[in-house]
Amino acid sequence: MDYQLIRSSRRKTIALQVSNAQVIVRAPSFVKTAYVEQLIQAKLQWLQQKVAEQKENIVLSPHFTLQFSDASLANEPSLYIDGLPHRVIIDFGQKNVIHNPLAQSLTVVLNPRYKSYALNSAAVITKIKAQIECWFKACVEAYIEDNLTVFSQQMSLHASSFKVRKYKARWGSCNSRGELSFNYLLKMLPTWVIDYVIIHELCHLEHMNHSTNFWQLVAQHCPEYQSAKHWVQKHQPYLQWS
Repeated sequence: MDYQLIRSSRRKTIALQVSNAQVIVRAPSFVKTAYVEQLIQAKLQWLQQKVAEQKENIVLSPHFTLQFSDASLANEPSLYIDGLPHRVIIDFGQKNVIHNPLAQSLTVVLNPRYKSYALNSAAVITKIKAQIECWFKACVEAYIEDNLTVFSQQMSLHASSFKVRKYKARWGSCNSRGELSFNYLLKMLPTWVIDYVIIHELCHLEHMNHSTNFWQLVAQHCPEYQSAKHWVQKHQPYLQWS
């Protein structure tokens, strides 16, 4: 079986991983290749099963995997929603996006005309992503609208307006005109972390910097802000969207 061997002088143990139907072996520098190949043979049945399962799926990005509604194979969680990993399931019918928090799944229902397309075609993938992005945006707009007013009253800080859009490298922003902007990918985060982002941007209405006074004001209204920052840092690899 083909595999990728990644050696590290800091590593103490060997790990086998199957990602995007590729076998990856992570091993300490001192481990001989012959031992690695013996391990591959010992785990061959399990590795072949995982590779076969993943070949049934379409991978859009390292953390965005699709499972089709007629597939019987189990699929690993792939997309974070509300701070939890979800499967993305594709179906055909009346255009819709259906979130099932209990099953941790998001079903994207495409127009039946897309049945004539290859499931991994650029047109289908683009449509799936567009529907998810539209759903993200609507969810975040509704959440911000409901909670921004609450925090503004509690903090006596009021923005002139807010908008929700996509950012590549930030969760929110505040300009000198008192206008707040929020990333619709916030839908990937838990609501308590979104609350921190809202408070963070409201505090910029008082301090347009990240000074000590700014962080003291953040801590006053969001005592758990360090935990929120840590959650984002810890899960950053799973919060990609490309």
